[in-house]
Amino acid sequence: MSQQYADIIIDISHEAIDKTFQYKIPEELLSRAVVGAQALVPFGMGNRRRKGYIIGISDKPEYDVDRIKEIIDIPDKALQIEGKLIKLAVWMKDTYGSTMNHALQTVMPVKEKIRDTAQKVPEANYELERQPVICLNRMQQCLVDSFAEDYKKGMRDTYLLHGVTGSGKTEVYIGCIKKVIEEGRQAIVLIPEIGLTYQNVARFKQHFGDRVALIHSKQSKGEKYREMMRAQDGTADVIIGPRSALFAPCRNLGLIIIDEEHDMAYKSEQTPKYHARETAIARGRFEQAAVILGSATPTIESYAYAKLGKYRLWELKERPEGVFMSEVSVVDLREELRLGNRSIVSKKLYDLIEDRLQKGEQIMLFINRRGYNSFVSCRECGEVITCPKCDVSLSLHDNGFMKCHYCGYMMRAPKQCPKCTSKLIGGFGTGTQKVEEEIHRLFPKARTLRMDKDTTIRKNAHAEIITDFLNRKADILIGTQMIVKGHDFNNVTLVGVMLADISLFANDYRAGERTFSLLTQAAGRAGRGQKPGQVLIQTYRPEHYAIASAAKQDYNSFFDMEMSYRRLMKYPPIYHMMVVLIVASDYEKAQTASEQLTEMLKQLTDNEGKTRIIGPSDATIVRLNDMYRRVIYIKSMEDDILRKLRECAEAYSYEQTSIQIDVDPMQSY
Repeated sequence: MSQQYADIIIDISHEAIDKTFQYKIPEELLSRAVVGAQALVPFGMGNRRRKGYIIGISDKPEYDVDRIKEIIDIPDKALQIEGKLIKLAVWMKDTYGSTMNHALQTVMPVKEKIRDTAQKVPEANYELERQPVICLNRMQQCLVDSFAEDYKKGMRDTYLLHGVTGSGKTEVYIGCIKKVIEEGRQAIVLIPEIGLTYQNVARFKQHFGDRVALIHSKQSKGEKYREMMRAQDGTADVIIGPRSALFAPCRNLGLIIIDEEHDMAYKSEQTPKYHARETAIARGRFEQAAVILGSATPTIESYAYAKLGKYRLWELKERPEGVFMSEVSVVDLREELRLGNRSIVSKKLYDLIEDRLQKGEQIMLFINRRGYNSFVSCRECGEVITCPKCDVSLSLHDNGFMKCHYCGYMMRAPKQCPKCTSKLIGGFGTGTQKVEEEIHRLFPKARTLRMDKDTTIRKNAHAEIITDFLNRKADILIGTQMIVKGHDFNNVTLVGVMLADISLFANDYRAGERTFSLLTQAAGRAGRGQKPGQVLIQTYRPEHYAIASAAKQDYNSFFDMEMSYRRLMKYPPIYHMMVVLIVASDYEKAQTASEQLTEMLKQLTDNEGKTRIIGPSDATIVRLNDMYRRVIYIKSMEDDILRKLRECAEAYSYEQTSIQIDVDPMQSY
């Protein structure tokens, strides 16, 4: 066998984690030389013995062979915590296309010195017998028993828990975590938003006491370090937090739970642009840990995987006895206009709000304001201006032009509706503040709280708003997506969706899926106590299958329709999809680089039409922070072709431009 070489990173506890060194692997250590393994090496002029970790292996020397030192030893034992995370970083680099430096910084944040008081938390006096008993119904108990049986057999599967809103998914999570702790192992519970952290921590602490650690971005460096160390030294059994909590350095990880697995907050917008769902499954595979994905509205990809048997499908189709699903109705805003009502509050919603205020019951009003640009819609007939080639809405730019950012099609914004010739046509644009102002005008005595990005900037602002609403210090909670994600308010009996169309016609092939998910999740916030709930969806397109399915709370009919659309348009999970973003300070350089790269990519795609390259075109936001942005979209059924195209894009360089790659990691279906 030819000489093998290991790329080794020496210091992983400080900021200089991007420096790697190549060492020879002695023949007697070849069997132990694996990515992530700890290695003892001679380092520096004095050849001091230092610990490092292997991040890559090859048979090609990068320097003069005579100058490459040899590994002293590779301990013959299981990978250390750091080694496991390094192995995960290597997987992320290979899967999502980033530098090793970026991947390592993601999974292993810099450890900063903090006050001694935060260094360690004394081990809590905690015993399993002292936990409150959770009363599971028959279906919940069946799932927990099935999980426990699998776990004892050594099976570490990925489970998709599809349960209607309010069906008790959290109780199943807690039951499964208890089984894992009985085996001496730890669990990570991911939630999509910081705002959900506080209610979840309270529920888990009821069962696991002080053995619960909390990790999120609003913590100080000292607080985060302390909680990370509790995961590492084993004084915490359950680690809870948003996406970054996935990388908690657990000493003996046994289970990862991703609650609300459909949520886009699990997708990182920073390089590497990883998805927490697939990354959790990879970590579970590396560390022999099970993974549970939970949602009332699973992603199309996850449910397709479950139907193929690649995930184990669990279903909870009903709420616990005595708690019923909310009644959902739809208001056609076109009819409201015909009747002369130009308010964002329909007549029916006005009557329902007034009724709940008189009864002392609480109300949630949800408006989903996403993205930077409006879509254009006719108020008379509901027609939305869409791309003739891609079946997505055209984005309205401030120059009066509309553009498709999948194929580059462009047109001037119309002054009248092309379908009914009405002049009541224009871009949609409203937000939480406008809704709050209208509610104050219509119901001046109503007490309101608003929960959106502007009102939750302060540390602990999420918790304060939620606590005030739970304590009934407000009658109406108005907010964006963050108010419909998993919250449990027993006195809420009415949920109003102000404008379902905002997300329905976003410039994204997932727009229908996101709309269905948001509407279904919003509907799930009403009637979670003993009082019956009611949901009102206001829309200009009540006939759209996403809205009609959400009104019926019918996931399966939506899934079938959406899969037909994905097959027709060759979108995931039928095809892979990759987006290449070219960024430059000069528009002409971005344009030249994007055109050159597109031609290079096309030369690699001679595979009988199984790969499509679309573009290049301007990004949705062409200029951001004085940088110009161009995009190339790639669809392919071939894993190898997509990887080859990604490697080509990563290797491409042009003066003063940078390349960013976003990969859909799901395998083709």
